[in-house]
Amino acid sequence: MALFSASVPHPGEIWVVVRFLASQSGPVAYDTLRRFLEPHSRDPKKLGTVHYALAALRSLGLAEKSGDDQEWILTGALADLRSDDYAAFQGALRSAVLGLRGHQPAEIADDLRRALVWSLNRDPFSESFTWAIVEVHHQTDAPDGESVFLNGARWSPFTAWATTLGLGAPAPHIAQRYIPDCTRAVQQVLQKHLPADAPADAMDVLRLLREHLPVLPGGDISESSGYESPDDRAVGTALSFALMRGEHEKWLVMSSDSDAKQPIKLQDPERLSVRLCSSIMRQEIAND
Repeated sequence: MALFSASVPHPGEIWVVVRFLASQSGPVAYDTLRRFLEPHSRDPKKLGTVHYALAALRSLGLAEKSGDDQEWILTGALADLRSDDYAAFQGALRSAVLGLRGHQPAEIADDLRRALVWSLNRDPFSESFTWAIVEVHHQTDAPDGESVFLNGARWSPFTAWATTLGLGAPAPHIAQRYIPDCTRAVQQVLQKHLPADAPADAMDVLRLLREHLPVLPGGDISESSGYESPDDRAVGTALSFALMRGEHEKWLVMSSDSDAKQPIKLQDPERLSVRLCSSIMRQEIAND
């Protein structure tokens, strides 16, 4: 079973199951999950959303069943999840899909990782996608020449998973289109690993993001997929977009010191040449 299979629920449906499990004080019986989350199901033998959501979570190392009791608990990066912490749910899914925080890259997510690498090598400043556009213009863009997506039925699951992981987003300007906007994932990683209000070396921040989001250009998964970066300091367009969006939203401050030895190179469509950045600082955003 792969995450793009028709039987696997979209991540929004999986979140409903995860949230219910997280709200309980201990293991939850499978029949209880079905009774609360599938109240209209009359046939106890018919497999529905709860079954397939649990199967996907188990394959990702995020849930397990206790013996023959048919009781389920959250495990791995979801073990201590609060039922209202959607950002933590996103981070846990990313860890499982990308093989971080003790997780092995699950085979169930092979197609998703491959598609994410392709997407994050695209340009969100100037490109947005529908399946029709991908099928006609981009299906053989992968370095190995193989189809990026096996068929069109995988496009909708991909956009849903990428959005939930914070590594993609619906295009705000054109209906029904997708852009490789990884801003939310970048923001979450920096909130967790970069102290606020303390300037950090931009190259160190770039390495941090590639470590925790290895599907970005320059990351391990991206490079092992054949997308080699000729310049370690070059920030791909997708990550450049996310960093500059963070600057626009005022949770990042980026600056350039003319004496810096290793500034990173951002792609900025409003400039004729690359934008150099030697320092990045995260700022806390006050909640109204």
